[in-house]
Amino acid sequence: MADSLLRTCLRMTAATGLALTLVGCGGMSRSDRPAEVEERSTAAPTQSRENAGDEVQIAAYTPPAVPQQQVARAQPSRAVTGLKRRADDERRGGDLDAAVVSLERALRIAPEDPSLWHELAEVRLDQKQYGRAEQLAAKSNALAGPQDGRLRTANWTLIAKARRAQGDTPGAREAERRAGLAY
Repeated sequence: MADSLLRTCLRMTAATGLALTLVGCGGMSRSDRPAEVEERSTAAPTQSRENAGDEVQIAAYTPPAVPQQQVARAQPSRAVTGLKRRADDERRGGDLDAAVVSLERALRIAPEDPSLWHELAEVRLDQKQYGRAEQLAAKSNALAGPQDGRLRTANWTLIAKARRAQGDTPGAREAERRAGLAY
């Protein structure tokens, strides 16, 4: 009884699979042709095929022009503002681990906000995690725009402190020099 039931189920499964395959193929007819592609001529000088030889000339890439005015940075959401405020309170209260958690939550919402990366770098510096602090300040600098001169200066100053704490005096001097140029 169980064998015949199993065989019946297998036959029905095979028949269903075959039917679905045939239905899927039924939508394609042999008369369908691929879409025609129009040929576009370029403004490059024309050469006859006989004179062109095997040389292929490719035009150089020209990036689009950068707009003169920078677009204003979007205002942070209320959630990010609240998390930032909470992190400041936790930091002032000495609960650096909680401040890190709040800032990391804010960064999950607004990962492109360079000020959040800077604040997290400051907390890591307070925690004496100098390598992390330096990396986070560098990330903040990478995201900062040309209008963020004060933030860049603060980041380079933080990097100098982190390098000095790690015993990298020449690196600290270089960061201090760059802090003077950032604003």
